[in-house]
Amino acid sequence: MTAALQLLFHCDRRNLCCRVTLLVFLAMFGVIPVFAQRPLGIDVSHYQGTINWTSVKNSGVSFAWAKSTEGSGTPDAYFAGNISGAKAAGVYIGAYHFARPAANSPGTEANYFWSIAGSSIKNDGLTIQPVLDFEDFTASGGIPVGATSYSDWANQWCNAIVSKAAAVGVTVKPILYTSTCEAGNFNTSVAQWPPWIANPSGQPAQTSSPWVSTSCSSSSYQVWGSGVWTVWQYSWTATVPGVASQCDADVFNGTPAQMVSALVVGGLSAPYLVSQPVNHRATDTGGSVSFSATANGLAPLKYQWTLNGANIPGATTNFYNLTNAQTTNSGYYALIVTNASRSVTSSPISLLVYPQEVAIFADNFDVNTATNWILNRSSTDSSATFAFDYSALGIPSAPNATNGSTRGVQLKANLSLGAAAAVSLSPTNQNFSGDYRVRFDAWINVNGPFPGGGLGSTELITAGVGTSGTRPEWTGNGSADGFYFSINGDGGSGDTATGTADVNAYAGTTVQLVATGDYWAGTDPTARGNGNVYYTTAWTNGAAAPALQQANYPQQATGALNAGTFGLAWHDVIVSKRGSTVDWVVDGIRFATISNASFTASNVFVGFWDPFASLSSNNVINFGLVDNVRVESPAVLPSFLTQPVAQTVRLGTNATLAAAATGLPSPNYQWRLNGTNILGATNASYALAFVAATNTGNYSVITTNLAGSATSTNALLTLISPVAAQFQSINVANNAVQISFTGDAYWSYTVETSTNLTNWSPLTNLTSANGLFNFTAGSVTNAPQQFFRARVGP
Repeated sequence: MTAALQLLFHCDRRNLCCRVTLLVFLAMFGVIPVFAQRPLGIDVSHYQGTINWTSVKNSGVSFAWAKSTEGSGTPDAYFAGNISGAKAAGVYIGAYHFARPAANSPGTEANYFWSIAGSSIKNDGLTIQPVLDFEDFTASGGIPVGATSYSDWANQWCNAIVSKAAAVGVTVKPILYTSTCEAGNFNTSVAQWPPWIANPSGQPAQTSSPWVSTSCSSSSYQVWGSGVWTVWQYSWTATVPGVASQCDADVFNGTPAQMVSALVVGGLSAPYLVSQPVNHRATDTGGSVSFSATANGLAPLKYQWTLNGANIPGATTNFYNLTNAQTTNSGYYALIVTNASRSVTSSPISLLVYPQEVAIFADNFDVNTATNWILNRSSTDSSATFAFDYSALGIPSAPNATNGSTRGVQLKANLSLGAAAAVSLSPTNQNFSGDYRVRFDAWINVNGPFPGGGLGSTELITAGVGTSGTRPEWTGNGSADGFYFSINGDGGSGDTATGTADVNAYAGTTVQLVATGDYWAGTDPTARGNGNVYYTTAWTNGAAAPALQQANYPQQATGALNAGTFGLAWHDVIVSKRGSTVDWVVDGIRFATISNASFTASNVFVGFWDPFASLSSNNVINFGLVDNVRVESPAVLPSFLTQPVAQTVRLGTNATLAAAATGLPSPNYQWRLNGTNILGATNASYALAFVAATNTGNYSVITTNLAGSATSTNALLTLISPVAAQFQSINVANNAVQISFTGDAYWSYTVETSTNLTNWSPLTNLTSANGLFNFTAGSVTNAPQQFFRARVGP
């Protein structure tokens, strides 16, 4: 497709007809659709008669397939003319074979196909890969002729064509054509052949996927891996200038250069990406995340993951697992695939790594905590039930519940009046500053039958930041404030272009449309619909109602939701404020980001909203659940308000060292002496009793929390030793001996006596305010000698 035109397709697959309607006014006015990046193609047969391939080329078609054979003896009369005409006009073209496995062996049909189409399969730069068109699954008992299964039949046919082409020096990689539903007839052994998937789903052909909208079993799209496709036949009744009747319309999953690498015979030497990394991710510090992509091309293929354009050492496989993520790992990741021919780079995928977070408000609702919350309702036709035991409806414990608790807040809206309604809950008397986020477990219970959901089943969980907490938050309230998001449970909103869709971001009362670029699913019109590949990749299988609900409500809880839907399962929801940016993350996948947000309030809310007037056919099983709400803020590295101070103390006295630190969460303490931890010294202060010489040295304290640690300066503890007693005088008066000595005014001195300088006995204890000590030794005795000494001590 050229940049100046758009093709509108609708087709009949059995008749293999196609029509392309040109919106010529786009070319006239120079409008370039954003979805003109994918090459468009058609496939034709004798039903279209003679084709003017120059007109086809001019309409924007770049590749085509022409039917060559069917079964073992039915050639297409227009095949040769289509091949030569298309190549002459510069349209890449290949041959397809319509299989009849119920009638013939794969070898028989491969031989017949090669006899008709073999001469056209060559390295001429215009031939694209041969196709096995597999639509006949009528073999008795599902066992086709000459094979053990349909997969075996297809593999035999394709391998036979590979061998026949190799014998004449041509390398081919046959493509397997099937539909989204019929793919379920194959097993993963056919994943070696690129898939051409038919599904005229009505989705925009340029940017969506054949797997987006299908009622088929999930096993159908697991053959090649979730969401994988090479070519999509997205219409069966399209009109193209130069083609007399309708034909099928196709689109290649990639750029024109990738189309040449993947489809053109001889272009296989260049690498090309079969599947891209899809979901943008978010994780907490210390978390894990994985990215992967699938590439084909001439071996050997070399892989290199990059972060913000720089090679990641050791990341040299088609997947990249990041463990213990840090904030420095945030950025854009891409995979470069290289072989001897050239390299190809995947689309970039973002990763947001949150810093360490600390809960500054939390409620698990195990008891009735209604007084901790402001209840805002649009009308009395809504409710909030605290400490609701959801196990009574068969719902398992929420992921972040403790001890298997099954209590949360049940939210309902539009109970009986048949009018849109909403309910919001905000923490009482709370204002959160700086960066913060609200995080909770969310469940939407939906009435069926599924996948579509029953009457009035489409309702939404809501959550936001920067709100006042004094009003219900929904577009029906003109004073709704802050920035918030909503998602429904059954994927049934329908309006993905303007109004309330499945996935929604809001600034006040204004819904953010896809053109804002706020949605990580892209700017495609389906980026707010649960069927978009971004969401179907996040949730590859839709959930079913809990067994208890299926038993109690057999008419309304049957079946399962489509892939990409939120309902009937627990989800981890985060709405975060980071500066002027608001992020919405569900199950570690980024859903939307609003930039340049301006805040007038600082509370948070969680809520529930029914945007439609229709009443639910069963209000017992139509509700939202919120559990384990946490408001979290980034951890703050500890810092000292006061440091320990150096001290000089006397030996044997008491001393206290103290410090004070701040941080989030509140930091812990560990005192150290000369760099070695002191056992049990884990308070903000450290007391020493009867200081001894072993206590002398440098004291410091380490303060620690989730964000890290800080170490104080050293505080030197110095000891003062007592002054030795100095003899002053001795006198005898009134038959008594009086002795004086000087010493340290602080210390207590013990006076001891001896008659032999060997055995000493305590005589008295003395203290003095001025350092002069006097004592009476007693009466004069007849002892031949008597000695006195003063000993200082505590």
